[in-house]
This record gives sequence, C-alpha cells and structure tokens, in this order.
Amino acid sequence: MEHKIANPNKPVNSAIFYEETGCTLVIRNDEWFVIGEITAEQAQKFINAHNPTMPSEPTVAEKLASVGLSIDDLKAALGV
Repeated sequence: MEHKIANPNKPVNSAIFYEETGCTLVIRNDEWFVIGEITAEQAQKFINAHNPTMPSEPTVAEKLASVGLSIDDLKAALGV
C-alpha cells in the first residue's frame, strides 16, 4: 500500500529507512509517500522515528591508522 505522509523537516535517508522499516520512501511532485504493507498511521510513525546517523569525518588518528601509522609514529617521523 502507498501512504502519503507529511513532509519531514529533518534529514532523511531512503536506504536507511528501507533497512529500518522494510518500506520504500518515495517523493513525487514534492509529496512524500511510504510504500509497504503497513497502515497510514504506521507510515507516519516510521518517518517520525527515522533519524539516520550521518557518517562522521574520521579523526586524524583514524586516518593515520588506515595507513598503518599512529600519532606517535607521525611525531617520530616529524622529529617532534
């Protein structure tokens, strides 16, 4: 079933929404719809509860670790 929902006033990620709910999120002519075997009330509850976490920028330590270095290794290489 397809249910029209109120346009969310927050970031939305349709792929994450599908993983969370098993429902498809569609935008047509600036109108939002949830498609799935759910009621209209459930569709609105799903979008209200949807709060995707956006990937954060890796820290310097994480970037260094990705190439096999630590902050101490970098300091030693720079003579600091």
